[in-house]
Amino acid sequence: MFAYESQAKRRNEKSAVLPMRPSRKILFVSNSNEYGGAEKHLLELIRRMRGPGVQLCILCLQVDLFSERLGPNHDVEVMTCSKSPQLLRDWVRLFRAYRPDVVVFVFGWFWAIPCSAVVGAWIAGVRKRISIQHLITPPYPVPPQALAVVLQRRSLRATLRRLMGRQDHDPDVPLCMIASTNSPAQIRRSAHFYNTTICVSDALRDSLLKDFGFPVRKLKTIRNGVSVSEFFPADDRKSEVRAKLGCSRDEFVLVCVARLSEQKRIDILLQALARLLGEGVCCKCIIVGDGPLKSQLLEQAKSLGLSRHVFFEGFQEDVRPYLQACSAFVLTSDTEGLPLSILEAMACGVPSIVTDVGGNKELIIHLVHGLIVPRGSVNAIADGISYLANHPEKRMYMAKMARARACETFDIENAMAEIRRVILS
Repeated sequence: MFAYESQAKRRNEKSAVLPMRPSRKILFVSNSNEYGGAEKHLLELIRRMRGPGVQLCILCLQVDLFSERLGPNHDVEVMTCSKSPQLLRDWVRLFRAYRPDVVVFVFGWFWAIPCSAVVGAWIAGVRKRISIQHLITPPYPVPPQALAVVLQRRSLRATLRRLMGRQDHDPDVPLCMIASTNSPAQIRRSAHFYNTTICVSDALRDSLLKDFGFPVRKLKTIRNGVSVSEFFPADDRKSEVRAKLGCSRDEFVLVCVARLSEQKRIDILLQALARLLGEGVCCKCIIVGDGPLKSQLLEQAKSLGLSRHVFFEGFQEDVRPYLQACSAFVLTSDTEGLPLSILEAMACGVPSIVTDVGGNKELIIHLVHGLIVPRGSVNAIADGISYLANHPEKRMYMAKMARARACETFDIENAMAEIRRVILS
């Protein structure tokens, strides 16, 4: 059976004198080894879920990304699996041991949590089972490493090894990835075990409905939000970051906040910047983020002659100084749900150049709040950057409209209040 370690700050039960009203236990299940948009979204939700009559817990199937960010005196129980649940019976035991009233499965990517998890919650008698889906994924492109392991595990030899208690998989492939490699039929069946599936965009909702057969009555779109009081234009901070990187105050500077992974296609952005440099367009770019392709992208930037024009700043807990210092935001992803990074740029009064994927069109109206360009096109991205660089008046108009749209439509308090209602209703 699985085991877990708890970093909870528990209340002293001996101090209770009067009988207390039973708290509603809410268990959030997260499976990630890197802090990103889904994890940030979950933290924002938990901060607004706290209150009397509610007991909150996070189960991390990989790394605890939350305890440190919740602060030293947080009242949220955070558990980390030392051995992730693999089988249906493991999930049933987990939920029977903790006995939550509500389980919320947080899907930062589509295969983050196996189908057996929600079925296990149902068998264990958890009354309410909710999923939050953050990322559109093409129909069933199973991660190659995980697929190879799954095929290996189906062999007679692998079965005998497991019966003997021996390891039968590549230790570099997490067990949670293997366990979450489900067939389309399994995904369709498991969708019925959720009371509600929350999608962060209509595009994501439509994908789950069309590609994976999720029941329409159980799908609900609640778009991401941004704190417009924390993210705001600050012209007086523009010079700080620019001075650090050797950029003048009036120079056209792009910012890209993204994980350095294949999905984000930073390689295309670098190619577009190299084309513009060759055409004499004055432009620099700050890339904020980390990931598995960092060394490869650094080498690409060097080979394209961009070393003095592109700055890799790594992961930053606070991206506001960069957004407030830039002329425009750019995101060249191949797939998205509804990126928090675009919302944060909009709230900071920054026009965006984004690819036509996921819910990006639900945020940006072309030529009003920024530019929508085809995904995978170096020329389209280069043309978009060149347009904003050479049209400062239009850029200022888009910046103003982007801030107004963030304030009017994407206030985080409204989004979180709606999710809270779904969980507690």
